Amino acid sequence: MPPVADLGLLPESAAEHHGEMTLAADTPWPSAARDPRTAADFAAVVADYADRLWAVGIRPGRVVAVAKSMHFDIQALQCAVVRVGGLPALLSLAMEPAELLACLAELDQPYLLTDADGVAVLRPARDRLDALVARVVLLAPPPDGAATLPGAVGFEERAAHQVTRRDGIDPTLITHSSGTTGKPKLVVHTVDSLFSHAAPQIKVMQGYDELGLSAKCLSFVHVRMSSGLVSALNVGMPLLALTSADLDPVRAALRRHRPLSLEAQPNVLLRWEELARETPSPLAPVGRYVSSFDAIHPRTVRTLLAASEHPDPSFVQAYGQTETGPVTVLTITRSDLAEAGRVSSRDVGVPFPGLTEVRVVDDQGRALPAGTPGNVEVRTPGRAEAVLGRDPLPGRDSWWPMGDIGVLRPDGHLEVLDRLVDRVPSLPSTLRAEDVLLDELPELAEVVIVGGAGGAITAVAVTVDGTPVAEDRWQAARRAAGLPASVQVWFRSAAELPVTGTVKVRRHRLAGTVPAPVGEGPG
Repeated sequence: MPPVADLGLLPESAAEHHGEMTLAADTPWPSAARDPRTAADFAAVVADYADRLWAVGIRPGRVVAVAKSMHFDIQALQCAVVRVGGLPALLSLAMEPAELLACLAELDQPYLLTDADGVAVLRPARDRLDALVARVVLLAPPPDGAATLPGAVGFEERAAHQVTRRDGIDPTLITHSSGTTGKPKLVVHTVDSLFSHAAPQIKVMQGYDELGLSAKCLSFVHVRMSSGLVSALNVGMPLLALTSADLDPVRAALRRHRPLSLEAQPNVLLRWEELARETPSPLAPVGRYVSSFDAIHPRTVRTLLAASEHPDPSFVQAYGQTETGPVTVLTITRSDLAEAGRVSSRDVGVPFPGLTEVRVVDDQGRALPAGTPGNVEVRTPGRAEAVLGRDPLPGRDSWWPMGDIGVLRPDGHLEVLDRLVDRVPSLPSTLRAEDVLLDELPELAEVVIVGGAGGAITAVAVTVDGTPVAEDRWQAARRAAGLPASVQVWFRSAAELPVTGTVKVRRHRLAGTVPAPVGEGPG
């Protein structure tokens, strides 16, 4: 199949070249007339959605916000909006309501596609919606008796749509950053820049001896899912969308479908360590784990690889962000885990040859020698076109600041030490310290180190069973992690951690909830 970059034309092309390829979700589609099982089914649903969008008045140039319950149908709606010439903006209902409203305002009178979950989030602001959106379209009728939004129209009517083709430099998609460090940014991708997100993935996929079924548990509004769809449809990799990260539905889906490849966000994979320890493990058929967004804890990599019964399982780690797509890649096998220093490594791999570049610089932008911590910058054709409400972005041949502190090793590998805004100045790397704590204390399900006023440091910890770690064991782990004796530990439940739609902990929000130190040692 010749590469296809246009989201509006890609499903139709994939149906023509590998229509029987599995392309499905593990739960029924809430807004489609059928549950797609193949690429051909998916293309038919996209065409049907396009007819419905045309019937409600969406025409070329119209911005269309999609803010609904988390399901793979978001990706089909995205393709349908592009097909009729609109510009989809994918928004997460996991945002705080004020952030969601701010995003709608920045989109300047979009059409809004939503459902009962979206109505529930937006109903308190219904008096403001008229000023924010041009029209509200309900993708499915609300439950009997449920109130809706004023002026909302249904999604049942159909009218034959006209297909719009896009050039490479045309905007094709708006997604948003995770909001880890503040209000989510709305990022504009062109046809070419989005395909450049997919190009490294396509290159990796083409090197596999066996594609197999790829199960993905990702935020369906994140650009990673859109580029993953572009990659899968171009290469012909069978794809199963997992609509929940909760253990019970994931366990059932893995046992039923037995995917060869499994992808999720790092914090989701951390949660799935519990599945890896089950006997028999539902992860046994997985031969290839994939994770992007952030560096992953070494304990998680070891645990997941140990659960696989594949003869030579691997863990593929990519590093990037919404504005850039993947810029480095690292493949880890079981034999790699025996290497000295692997436990404390924050290695995220090397750039994609001929596609991406990475450097580490000081605060004046001067390149630093290997082994010296500094600011990570990248160059990639996948760099986004614009960020709404911000100054124009520099050209793609300019170096882009990732907002991370890292080290380039002599072998060309990049190690990411900290997010710049979350750095605790007295520590060489909060992320490495968290890795060691997780290694020393298997009962930890999560630990996040945050700084406070006057140089105070707090480790916010979540245990698997909710029981705080004994003080002597905590102190031993603290010393192994190189943390000072003044560090306090604050045990909390997972539900109390503020997270983004991609399950990243919002460290700046968490730091604001941490109580003032009352003494040394565990609190």
